[in-house]
Amino acid sequence: MNAIVWNCRGVGNSRTVRDLDALVRSHNPKLVFLSETMISESRVKSLRWRLGLKGCLAVDSHGKRGGIALFWDENILIDLLSMGDRYIDVSVRESPSSAPWRATFIYGEPRVEDRHRTWEILQRLKNWSRDPWVVLGDFNEAMWQFEHFSETKRGEKQMENFRNILEECDLHDMGFSGVPWTYDNKKTGNRNVKVRLDRGVATQQWLDRFNNATVYHLTSPCSDHCPLLVQVLQEENGTRPRSQAYYEIMWERDASLEDCIQQAWAGESTRGDLGTICSALKGVMRSLKQWSTKKFGSVRKKLEQLRSNLAELQAAGDDEAATRNVIHEMNELLYREEMLWLQRSRVSWLKEGDRNTKFFIRKQHGEQEEIV
Repeated sequence: MNAIVWNCRGVGNSRTVRDLDALVRSHNPKLVFLSETMISESRVKSLRWRLGLKGCLAVDSHGKRGGIALFWDENILIDLLSMGDRYIDVSVRESPSSAPWRATFIYGEPRVEDRHRTWEILQRLKNWSRDPWVVLGDFNEAMWQFEHFSETKRGEKQMENFRNILEECDLHDMGFSGVPWTYDNKKTGNRNVKVRLDRGVATQQWLDRFNNATVYHLTSPCSDHCPLLVQVLQEENGTRPRSQAYYEIMWERDASLEDCIQQAWAGESTRGDLGTICSALKGVMRSLKQWSTKKFGSVRKKLEQLRSNLAELQAAGDDEAATRNVIHEMNELLYREEMLWLQRSRVSWLKEGDRNTKFFIRKQHGEQEEIV
């Protein structure tokens, strides 16, 4: 079972939603926790249908600040234990017959002087259950100086306080794979700060039960925090159904589409009965699929490759132009994938009809919607 934990820095932005959607489709998480949603509870809950995760708990943001949400797949069982402005504490069962375990999703106080409130929450939650316990989220604090990449050192006392509360709660760092930080303030020179603020910690009981659990630092062009991918269990590979050929709206993002269609149609025999025309249309679709493979390839695979490239560039930190180019290319691919999945959504397609096509054509050519 996978989980995604992300300080998304505002999920009211369509680019962020597209990237979140791409992450969910790529990693198939059963749990998704977002912090700093910066929008109302009702707007956050509307994302359930976009993400395909029907369970949701959310807390309103305070204006443009804060806000948290937890989404989950309907095939797992979630019982709310408690929640507040900065945490959601739940009991998790993967099936009715499985033993429960406990997950707390947290968004730590951003101000150093208020961080004791986060530690008090953990201290208070500690004794509420004896089940195996994992805590995931943005703690807004590092454990050690080597997790803080900056010319200015981090306060030793504040890190010591963090380590002390983890020890008191028997919570152990789960480690990670990926870049060694999860937050980058994107500044230059001596003002640049990169630090590991987001992590997973768990009791020994939980680690013994899920001894193959792994945390990955993913990358995103939409937030200064890395999304965390937490793999709790290795999911079995299922057999995928055979894909059906579709005319893809995202093809209209490429100017050579019209020439491809004209050439393919000219090469088919279209005289005769409807069966001949039907055969010609199938031939055009075959040509379009071949053209799409060369022009577009797999959007998902390209996105994963670009995420890897972005992680390498961010780790090196010495080529801002290349980083901007990768981010620009990722945003274009995310937009294309959004078109693809809007088209795949049967409900949306039946409701909207060919208005989707008109919308994306206007988007491509920068035209204003005509008022009738």
